[in-house]
Amino acid sequence: MTCAFALPELVSRNPFLQDMEDQGYLIDFIGAYLVVYGLPYLGKDGGLKYGDWMSPLDIANAVIDPPKDHQAWWRGERPHDQTGRELRLGGGPNRISVTPDLVADCSFSFKLHETGQMRPYRSFEEKIQTYIEAITGPARSVFPDASPLRAIEIKAAAQNSPLRFPDTLSARYNMNDLSGLLRGKKAAIVGLGGTGAYILDFIARTHLERIALFDDDKVHIHTIFRFPGFILRAIGELKVEALSRQYGQWHAGIDAFPEKITAVNIEKLAGYDFVFVSVDDGPARRLIVDWLSTKGIPYIDCGMGLERAKNGLSGFVRVTGSDRRAFEENVGTAQLPVENGKDNEYRKQAQIGEFNALNATLAVIRFKQHFGLIECIDKSSWYIFDSATLEMDSMEQAL
Repeated sequence: MTCAFALPELVSRNPFLQDMEDQGYLIDFIGAYLVVYGLPYLGKDGGLKYGDWMSPLDIANAVIDPPKDHQAWWRGERPHDQTGRELRLGGGPNRISVTPDLVADCSFSFKLHETGQMRPYRSFEEKIQTYIEAITGPARSVFPDASPLRAIEIKAAAQNSPLRFPDTLSARYNMNDLSGLLRGKKAAIVGLGGTGAYILDFIARTHLERIALFDDDKVHIHTIFRFPGFILRAIGELKVEALSRQYGQWHAGIDAFPEKITAVNIEKLAGYDFVFVSVDDGPARRLIVDWLSTKGIPYIDCGMGLERAKNGLSGFVRVTGSDRRAFEENVGTAQLPVENGKDNEYRKQAQIGEFNALNATLAVIRFKQHFGLIECIDKSSWYIFDSATLEMDSMEQAL
C-alpha cells in the first residue's frame, strides 16, 4: 500500500468516492486512511451525536482494491440503537493516531454473512456503505433531519453566500465568475401567484443577498396547481409565509411581507436592485412600474392571457421592462396594460402552471441579462410568446 496519492486523485480514479463527494459526504485521505467525517449516531443516552469513521486503504495506481479485512476505526462513543443497546459492530477499545489531530477511540469489525457463512467485502464501496448504513440508520430513524452529508453545510458556509447549498453547479461548468455577479444584490417579487412563485423557485438558487416577497393573499386549493412542486400544509396559509418557509430551505435571505403594494407603502421597494412585478391588477401595475422606473429601479413586469380556442387553450406570455423608456413607450398598451377588463375578465382567464413557469423563465432570463449573467443582444423593451405558433414577438421585430 502506498500513500503517494492525495484525495483528488483517489476521487478521480474511484467513481464511488466521486459519488460520495457529489452527494455531500465530508471525506478525506489522511495518513493512508480514508476518513468520513460527521456521521450521525445514537449515544448510549439516546441523544444525537456525530462521529468520524476511518479505514486504511489498499491501493494500486490510485485505484482502491477490495479490502483485506472487515476492520475500521471510529472517533466517538460506541453507537447504540433506538432501545439503548450498543450496536453489534465488533471490535473494541483501540486507540490509534492517524495524525496527532485525528485519534480513533475504538475499532470496529463488522462482518458480513451470506448463506450462513462469513464473507469478505467484495469492494471498498460495499464496506464503507455497509458501515455508514449500520451506524447512521438508528439515528436517522429517531432524528429524521440528521444528515451524514456534513460537507454541504461546511462548503455552503465557506462560499460566503445566503445559499444553504454549495454552488457546485457553477463550479462544474466554470461559471463562478458569472453567478458571483449577483452577490450583494437584492431583489423583490411583488405578487406571489403562479408566476411569482416560479420566479422565486429560480432566483432562490442564486447568490442574491436578499429576496423580498410582497403579497397579502392566502394559498387556495387552485393555487397549489400553479405553484412549483408541492408545499406541505400550504393551503390557508399566507402565500409569502408558505413560500418563504419552503424556499428558506434553499436560501437564508428570504424576507416575507404579507402586504399588498399600494401608494401608502410603495417606498418599501426602495433599496432593491431589481423588482419582479407579477400582479393581476392594472392600476396596481401602473402605480408600481411608474414608481420604479421614476426611481431608476430596474424591473420586469409579467403578464399572460389564456383562453379557449377552437382546438384547446391558446394565449400569450409577456414580459416588459426594465427602465423608464419601457414604461413610457408601452404604458396603456397590450405590452403594459394598466386598466382592468370589464367584469375583471383577466381574473376569469385560465392560468396553468406551464404558462406561469414560462412567464417566470422569460422574466428571470431578462433579469440575468440585466446583470450580465446571460448575453443580451436584443434591447427590446417587451417580448410576447404566442402559444399557438410557438413564436416570440418583440419590440425590435415590431418596428
